This record gives sequence, C-alpha cells and structure tokens, in this order.
Amino acid sequence: MINQNNNFRNLSFSFFSITLLISFFIGENSAGGAKYDHSLMSEFLLLFSQNIKETLLIYEPKTNPHLPFFYIIFGKLLNFISLEILRFFYLLISLTLPIVFYKILKLKFKSSDKNILFIISLLIFLSPYFRSSAVWLTNDNLTLILFCLSIYYFFKSNKFKSKNINHILQCFIYLLLSVYTRQNFILFIFFYLYYLFSNSELRVISIVLLTNFVLSIPILYYLTYYEHISYYIVNNSLNKTYHLLNIIIILNLILFYLFPFIISKSIFKKMISILKTNLKKILLLVLFIFFVHYYILDYSNYVQGFGGGAFYKLFINILNIPELLVLFSIISLVLLFCFLDKKISNYIIIILLFFLYPLPVLFQKYYDPLLIIVLFSLLSFDKDININFLDKKYVVLPTIYFSSFYLFALYYYS
Repeated sequence: MINQNNNFRNLSFSFFSITLLISFFIGENSAGGAKYDHSLMSEFLLLFSQNIKETLLIYEPKTNPHLPFFYIIFGKLLNFISLEILRFFYLLISLTLPIVFYKILKLKFKSSDKNILFIISLLIFLSPYFRSSAVWLTNDNLTLILFCLSIYYFFKSNKFKSKNINHILQCFIYLLLSVYTRQNFILFIFFYLYYLFSNSELRVISIVLLTNFVLSIPILYYLTYYEHISYYIVNNSLNKTYHLLNIIIILNLILFYLFPFIISKSIFKKMISILKTNLKKILLLVLFIFFVHYYILDYSNYVQGFGGGAFYKLFINILNIPELLVLFSIISLVLLFCFLDKKISNYIIIILLFFLYPLPVLFQKYYDPLLIIVLFSLLSFDKDININFLDKKYVVLPTIYFSSFYLFALYYYS
C-alpha cells in the first residue's frame, strides 16, 4: 500500500513536471504579461552582471518597484551561464514549490489522507501564473517558495510554542528572504509577531527581534541610501476609492479560489442556517456595499481590460454588469463570516491580504497561487469546510475547475 501511494505521488509529480518542461520549450505565456516582464527584467540582469554599483544608481522604483537583490544574484549567475540555462535552472527551482506546500499540508492536516493532500499541492501546477513565472524567470515563484518555507517552520515550531528556537528563527529568516525578493511580504511579519508574543518566552522574543533587525539592515540601507522610501511616500497616490475597489476585487479573488471547495449540500445547509440567525447583519452589509458601488467606486482604471482578475473581466469587461462583481464580493464576505474560525489570527491574515498590494490596478497574478497556499495553511476554517477540503469526493471538482481556468488562460493569452 505504501509503495502504491509513493508510485501515485511520483507519477503524478513527474507528469506535471513534464508538462512544465514542455511549457518551457514552447515558451508558454499563460499569465499574459510574464514574457514582457522577462524582457524588461533581463536587461537589469545583464546590467547587474556587469556592474552592481552603477546599475543601482539607475535602478528606480518607477521602472521596477521590486527590491534589486533578486536581479543582483541572478545577474551575477549570468557571468557563468547563459540566460537560457539560467531560465531552465529557475524552472527546476520552481518545481520545489508544490513539494514544500505538500509538506505544509502534512504538518497542518496530520491525520488526513496523504494522497488527497498531495493532489491539493499539485493544484499549483494548474496556476498559469506559477507556470509563467517558472518559464520566464520572474521573481514570483522564488518569493512563494521562501514564503512557504517560512510557513513550514511556522507549523514545525508548533506555532512558536516549541522550545526549539531554531525552527522559530527559520520561520522569520525565510520570511525575510522572501521580502528580499518582494518587499510587500513584510506585512506577514505582523501575523507571526502575534503568535510570537502570544506563545513565546521573553528570551526567545528578544533573540528573534534582534535577528530580524540584523537581517533587515541591507534592505533598510538600500531603501534609505537610494531614496526609495521617499519615492514611495511622494508617489503614493492611491486614494480611498481605489482602496474600496481593490477590496471588492480581492473579495472576488478569494471567492474564485474558495468556490470549488465549498460545493456540497452540508455546506449550503449550514450557510443558510447561519444566514437566518445573522440576517440583519448581512442585510446591512449588503446595503453598505451597494451604496459604495453606486456612489463611490470608479471602474475607469480598468477600462482598458488590464487587471481585476477573472471575475472582474467577466462581469465588467464582457458582461458589463458590475452589480455581479459586487454581489460576488458579498457572497465572499458571507462565506468568510460563516466558515472562518472566529480567531484574531484569521482577521489579521484577511486584513494583510487587503493591504498586500496597495496599487491602483490589481492583477490576479499577485494572488495566484498565493491564495490557495493561504487558504490551506494560515487561515483556519471550521470542521465542515475542512472536511470538504480533504474529502475524496470533493477534490475532483477543484481539479476540473483549476484545469479549466488554466486552459482558458492559455487560450486567452495565446
């Protein structure tokens, strides 16, 4: 039986790995913008491979908003290998993301069927954004790998209750390494600090905080010396209207990834029961969101068809029924209200997701496959949802759902 399970996992992983290799050789661009991003990024890789100091002087956040460390390291590798080999090497690195995600699932759901957990981890292969990042050497996948390693040690430390400080330190170190590739992931430190101050001794807290400060010095030096902090302060033109619209969009994205896991009679019955007992609160919420939609929101930033995610494109750009976008955001809120455990840690994660990308235009790639990872790791749902997540009967639908999304993205951007 053990050999059969291992064979199933090995064959499944090998199959999806081969599909990714094929994507590399045919130049798949199912995310739409990855190939273009690569053309811009490769210029910086070449410049950093030649001279770091001079390139830092012309590396502006207006041109590329990410910290330069990813480009410096991979740029220096160009002194030893070609860009094509570097891309292939990065694709091999990307293959570790589903593996690390599977290890997280095993830690969180210890008594669950390992084959089901493995199938869930393979859903990452169906993400057009994961695949495009692997093929075109964008920093998304490396960020997620480091972030997942951080989550892995978060659970390994039993959420910072362990006396083994090494696991706690590794959690924070990997998070900071992810920040070196994408600085906005620093927000997740607030989630970890909540657990650290709740569950750890003063000695451990002091060591972790000191370690974090020391490891952050290169980032702090870069942001200060090259005046990137002042740039973000001066150019932070994101007004309240954009924030509100982004909240609507993020709620739709959450629903997009949560939807295939909640299709069952038991879930609907429980949701109806909760709605009946909280009808006034739900109605007030609905009225408030529709008021925001009709009198405050401005959809003009997305009129060119860029950004917003799959539901936005469907409801605004294709059907031109923005009320459906609002309705789906309400459904998303209701589902979170009904099925999320009423824990402070859950509220922290939801708030962090809203503020993770404070940009005038949101793209789905920012949250894919991040939301799948967060839904199955950092967020905690009640037992009925977890049963759906991990039941053989319900794992088929998500596989079909995300396969369809990937194939549609492949067709849409071909």
